[in-house]
Amino acid sequence: MKLINALAVLSILMEGMLKSSDAFSTGVQFSMNKAFVITDYSTTKSHTAAARRISPSWPHRCGGYDRWNGKGVNNLGTTALSSTATISDDGSDSDSNESSTEQSILSATCNLIKGGVGSGVLSLPAGVAALGDFPKAVVPAISLIFILGGISAYTFNLLGRLTAVVNNEVDTDKGDESNNTSSSPKVTSIGDLWDYEVGPSTSYLVTLAVMLTCFGTSLSYSIILGDTFQSLAKTAGLSGIWTTRRFNVAAVAILAAYPLSCLKSLAAIAPVSIVGVVGIFVTCIVMTLRALPGGAYSSTTAAAIAAAAGGGGGSVATKNYLSSLSAECIPSFGVVGMRSPRSFLILSSMAATAFLVHMSGPEFYNTLRRPSLARFGILSGLGFGAVASISAYIMSVGFLTFGGACRGMILNNYSTLDGGATLCRLLMGVSLLGSYAFLGQAMKKAYYHIFHRGQEVSDKMHIRTTRGFVGVLTGLALLVEDAGFVVSVTGAVLGSALIYITPSYLFLRSTKR
Repeated sequence: MKLINALAVLSILMEGMLKSSDAFSTGVQFSMNKAFVITDYSTTKSHTAAARRISPSWPHRCGGYDRWNGKGVNNLGTTALSSTATISDDGSDSDSNESSTEQSILSATCNLIKGGVGSGVLSLPAGVAALGDFPKAVVPAISLIFILGGISAYTFNLLGRLTAVVNNEVDTDKGDESNNTSSSPKVTSIGDLWDYEVGPSTSYLVTLAVMLTCFGTSLSYSIILGDTFQSLAKTAGLSGIWTTRRFNVAAVAILAAYPLSCLKSLAAIAPVSIVGVVGIFVTCIVMTLRALPGGAYSSTTAAAIAAAAGGGGGSVATKNYLSSLSAECIPSFGVVGMRSPRSFLILSSMAATAFLVHMSGPEFYNTLRRPSLARFGILSGLGFGAVASISAYIMSVGFLTFGGACRGMILNNYSTLDGGATLCRLLMGVSLLGSYAFLGQAMKKAYYHIFHRGQEVSDKMHIRTTRGFVGVLTGLALLVEDAGFVVSVTGAVLGSALIYITPSYLFLRSTKR
């Protein structure tokens, strides 16, 4: 009954969020698609507006796959992102193109939170388990999350400062940054900043980083989807091959991931992003209820079941949940103790994926209503503060429920008989399928930019590339079973590069001028 009441309150809150426009449901994902786009600045070193000209193909840089022009940039004139509406400061919707590209601080903060809080946070409890299986392990883990969140907010703010500087330099009307209304094109991606500050000769590095980030994230999604639908099949009462992990990985790839990745326009599946937001909030509620003292997976319940099994008598109403878990999923505390401090590296690598929205930093600045360094600083603080808080909460609740037994995907710890966990799996599964398509779009665009730059991408090449990526991802997902491992590697290698190294390097290059 508590869960039903909580969901009712949640539905009221989500009703207001749904009014925030399609930009809320598509902006961050589409901005990832644009992260690889490299502007064709002139090769001169003078940073004047005359010497640094924006490519005329700039207005055609987002939206679903259609055709690519000779520079490897999407040539779709009317885009899903540019035609969406955003919620205004007074709550009213606006459908004009001019207003649709602007966001209030509130709506931009929601977009930033949605981009940061995804399925990756469900791997964080396993990161704490790598530190040890004492409940006190959450204290240094929470501290680490907020420290990394603060650093990430700072580097994200650096991208906004760089965008403001570059926009003023490429704009022929060099006005005040907060009142600049010129129609001149703006820097829209971290790739554009790299091209401006470093040069186009090494711009492929940013493109490659984006492609590999999308690849690693898609691989973790493939693993999670296989586990999710395997659990759902068991809940539905199926048996045999239907409940094997490999069958579900292959079935999801053939029946869902591949068809969605072949879509030429992703506007139709944009609403699934809202499902992801709902899924995260529902998961928080369910995990909290399950972690309460005397709950289905609490340590007190586990002790009561052990006493009953040892002949102590009595019964426990929730014993079916624990009795249906495999041995490695049973809550475990105080068995191993605290591990080496080097285990912090595992958690920090996982946490990097929760703050990986820097590829969209310039676009956040450009779309912010009345953009200024002060307003962008507020956005950075609010957005990353909220992401850190939500991540720390899910991480703590999950770890305090299962301790050292936390799996790479925390929902895998919960019983297939648990109705609340089943609802969470279903919502996250639908969300990941939609996100899979968005990531596939971005990954293919980056691939075309690196290996087929200057060529027109035909439908045949598009289908062949899609088959190749989905095939490789599915093959790896069949071999690798730990989503937490993939998340940690992706965060350690690529997340760290895009969050900490690239913005700092670009800022240092800028200060030399």
